[in-house]
Amino acid sequence: MYIKNRKNNHFSEVQDNHKIAQLATKINWQPVYSDAYILKNGEYQRYRLNIWQFFVLFFFSYKFQVKMPNNMVWYPFATKKGYLSFSYRSDNGFNQAMRQKQWLGMIVANVVNLIQPFNRPQLAFEKLSERAQESGFAYFKYVQEHYPKEKLYFIIKRDAPDYAKLKAMQRVVIHGSFQHFYLLHRASLFVSSETPGHAYFWRENMGLTANVVRTKPYVFLQHGVLGFKKLDNIFYGDRLTAPSLLITSSLFEQNIVTSQLDYDAKRAPITGLARWDMIDLAQERMNNRDKILVFYTWRPWLDDISDESFRMSQYFQHIKATLTILSNYDDKQVILMMHPKLHATLDQSLLSKVKLWTDNDGPMNELLSSVATIITDYSSISWEAYYREIPVVFDMFDQTRYADEVGSYIDLDSLPFGRKLNTQNSLGSLLKNISSHSYHLTSKELKKKSNYFAFDDQKASERIHRLVEELNLRNIRKVKRRALFAAVLRLIRR
Repeated sequence: MYIKNRKNNHFSEVQDNHKIAQLATKINWQPVYSDAYILKNGEYQRYRLNIWQFFVLFFFSYKFQVKMPNNMVWYPFATKKGYLSFSYRSDNGFNQAMRQKQWLGMIVANVVNLIQPFNRPQLAFEKLSERAQESGFAYFKYVQEHYPKEKLYFIIKRDAPDYAKLKAMQRVVIHGSFQHFYLLHRASLFVSSETPGHAYFWRENMGLTANVVRTKPYVFLQHGVLGFKKLDNIFYGDRLTAPSLLITSSLFEQNIVTSQLDYDAKRAPITGLARWDMIDLAQERMNNRDKILVFYTWRPWLDDISDESFRMSQYFQHIKATLTILSNYDDKQVILMMHPKLHATLDQSLLSKVKLWTDNDGPMNELLSSVATIITDYSSISWEAYYREIPVVFDMFDQTRYADEVGSYIDLDSLPFGRKLNTQNSLGSLLKNISSHSYHLTSKELKKKSNYFAFDDQKASERIHRLVEELNLRNIRKVKRRALFAAVLRLIRR
């Protein structure tokens, strides 16, 4: 057998007489996914599992999990096409006690689904079930206030900073509880600004619950406006994992979804983002804006790498250099909002000169109400800034690699708004230019704004709710069941 990590082309040979659990210590595993191969007629071919092996790994891959000394978790799993693969990732907190609740919740929910197949509840959630500050929460709050009898529940972890704001609200579910697992199987629909996996456990991709979550009908409220980052192929309109509705903000964005992702316009309705219901633009324009926010989006090629490798990366080195420049900027307070790994690896002497913003400091939407300028790269936070009429500096220092490995729906050399950092425009000169405009958008940006935001009336949740009510969930579930049945038949007949 040979093992190859999906991020490189190196094959590591292992002896066939090793038990599967022993492989954890036989190879220098790298994040996140690796695949097994055999060498046949001089060519590497994927290692195909027999039906029994597939069954065992599909339902019980957690039985083979190995907790590594570096707090990483390793385990084998079966791909949907019946091949053997391996996961090497950070611990997601899914423990044995939770697994027992999961089995009980799954059994009870399926019995209840048979007895009461109609009038099933719906679930809302946000990133990793740890937040209540974006479109998922805004929609949940709207339904609670205007339709209090509707059975819409919100999932959140008990130790999440945002849990405090939910304590007084009805139908709040603790992540990892029996009720959580019960509702994952019982719910008829997910409504979220993230993918369904965020309602479960991060990168827990095997077992009945994981596959129920993955294929559950859902309305994708979006984390931000589409443009600078291509969506994963799970969003393609013809996939079993595609949302039933993908919310958009304008004809510009809807055209991306219909032309690039194979949706019809009805499945990509223009409503605006629910999170914008929490923004009063008239008040925003009067706010005291005394901060510069630095926010660089995460790079998928840096997932779960060691701290030492991360410090050597271009990403880390560039952000460190940017913060060094900004640490001497006296006009505004510099705020850094970043991935936790960056927090752990930046020099404390540098962090002492900027304000490090975490979830404990408050939600991002509250922070943005006092931000004068945003420095970012490809993040959808730039669209949020544009909506709020905050000037943006784009720092796309690794544009070539990003375009190759992530991709964009927009020509990154011809941006629709903002100022781009390049060899002709230094960070200092761009900030000086923005300051000369009193930290306001240019007249050209203001004139073009309506091309990218169809609404600013704080009624997005109302429009989304009407669309949710019109969904034919029975028909959607029927189509998904047929697709699942066909996939199982293909696996058996292979």
